[in-house]
Amino acid sequence: MKFPYANAPLQEAEFVIIGVPDESGSMSQRTGCKKGPDAIRAVAYERCIFKRKGTFSLAQVSSGAITQKIHDYGNVDKKKISKVVEVLKGKIPVVLGGDHSITAEVLKNFKDVTIIYFDAHPDIISSMHGYYGSVLSDAEVNLGRSIEIGIREPEIEELKNIKKQRLEIVYAEEFYEKGLEHIWARIKNKVKGKVYVSIDLDVFDPAFAPGVSCPVPGGINFNQALFLLKRIFKELHIVGFDIMELNPRYDQDERTSHLAAKLILEMIASYKKKN
Repeated sequence: MKFPYANAPLQEAEFVIIGVPDESGSMSQRTGCKKGPDAIRAVAYERCIFKRKGTFSLAQVSSGAITQKIHDYGNVDKKKISKVVEVLKGKIPVVLGGDHSITAEVLKNFKDVTIIYFDAHPDIISSMHGYYGSVLSDAEVNLGRSIEIGIREPEIEELKNIKKQRLEIVYAEEFYEKGLEHIWARIKNKVKGKVYVSIDLDVFDPAFAPGVSCPVPGGINFNQALFLLKRIFKELHIVGFDIMELNPRYDQDERTSHLAAKLILEMIASYKKKN
């Protein structure tokens, strides 16, 4: 099944959706996130397509009409995702996971980028490698120019690495204490150059996104994320993004899948190309 808006041929596409149905880097007891990519595609058909008098109509989003050309590459093996992204230079990969360790494989092609990392966990464990808790330790990028958003469950080792790497952190409670304009100002002040956005769905409170591998109470809500992501995709130089850790086995009424599908379309519709 293909993502419903992905009707453009590969050579013409601006955005290329790639599923990576893999959870080999996960240590969560809540298994099942390898089914995330297809769950997002399936629910997109349920919520985004309307049939009227024998014709089909695609729903639009609050960010505006979806005019960008999108191609769905299908699913690929985790070991091949880096090479697939390399071939797609000039296009924006939209990678659907799968566990978050997939992001480190994608970032092998983006060593000169700034990372905006939405997650409940910092994922900067350096005493282990190749799993969903070591993503930013494994990625060969400048963490001093990067920022993490929605953090609320760091380990002691991660707190030490955050300080060592000068990684900027926006804790989840800051959304309520300081407000969205303050957080957006911090992002604009910190982020320079090309930007890769990575979203672990556990950044959202489990009330909004129960279908994740590692839920943590006290997360952000959809509109808070959307406020920031609209501005990120309009004003910054986006070169790729991903959505990770959807776990359909633990979802309720497909709420997390619906949230993920909606978020993808909002980000694409908000995108403004930068030279």
